[in-house]
Amino acid sequence: MKFGGDPPGSPEARDPTPQWPVGTGRGSIEVTVMNYCGVTTVLVVTGFVIYRYFTGDVTGAAINAGIVVLLTSALILGRIPSLTRVALVLFGFVISVSCLLSALLVSPNGLLWTYLVLWINFLVLPRNLALAFSAVIILTLTANYGLFDSLLQQISWVTVAVLIAGFGLVFTNQLREQRRLLSELATLDPLTGAGNRRLMQHDLQRAVAELRRGSRPSTLMVLDLDHFKRINDNHGHEAGDQILEDFASMVRSTLRTEDGLYRLGGEEFVVLLRNMDRHVAESGLKDLHRRLSGKLDGPEGPLRFSAGAAVLEPGENWSRWLARADDALYRAKHAGRDRLVVA
Repeated sequence: MKFGGDPPGSPEARDPTPQWPVGTGRGSIEVTVMNYCGVTTVLVVTGFVIYRYFTGDVTGAAINAGIVVLLTSALILGRIPSLTRVALVLFGFVISVSCLLSALLVSPNGLLWTYLVLWINFLVLPRNLALAFSAVIILTLTANYGLFDSLLQQISWVTVAVLIAGFGLVFTNQLREQRRLLSELATLDPLTGAGNRRLMQHDLQRAVAELRRGSRPSTLMVLDLDHFKRINDNHGHEAGDQILEDFASMVRSTLRTEDGLYRLGGEEFVVLLRNMDRHVAESGLKDLHRRLSGKLDGPEGPLRFSAGAAVLEPGENWSRWLARADDALYRAKHAGRDRLVVA
């Protein structure tokens, strides 16, 4: 059995869109900005709809009403986890088109809205998409000379718009990089780069939820390095740390992107193998153990490990699942080590 893919547990492996590095869940900055600005804009623009309609500006009222409908749709979609990113892109598109329509068809005062829209787009959209929307807005409005009272006003507006877009790009790049680093500190083991207990619990709970929704069961494997204490005692903790790093790297190289590698502590690791039923686990994991155990050379000779595996059962919670895999590891060690037992 040969797995493969990007390093599991890393933000890059867990998030297929690098420009949204740590996700766009309900509590993320992107969604918060969309909800706050979206609701505020809907309320304000609704007021403009009423005002323009009763003052005889039917065209302006219709444009504003369309903006309200589209923004409301984006806000509703944003409450569906699987459609959050679609909602963010729709929101950015709607506010970009809205500021263009307001300036070109309703009133030159719409130029003032573009400053806010340029800034919001960088907060809610991926970098490249925000740059594209900003370029379209700035170029389109700059080309319409009738929006400006003079050449000086046109140059001033373009200058400020470009500065705001540039500041938005720099600020959001720094913000997302800091969020990525904080995410790593919160979820990854600093020595090996494997996931920590917090990330493991999150991913195991998600695997349980997926099984309840009808997905194939996942398999959990707990690994423990045999006689690891001898390395620390005879060669020092620095040598032990290096072995842990090398072992995690070796295991990681065999896993798929959707799998997970976590360090429980000391020399004990957990591997989550998604969509692996009992038939595959019983035949494939023992072969995987034979190929990996003893492959890595250490200061005490070939590094071998014991392992216990358990396939998630219907109705089982994550802690019971982990306990069964850990019990299988216990049996593997007491049966002579350097072997794998499937619960």
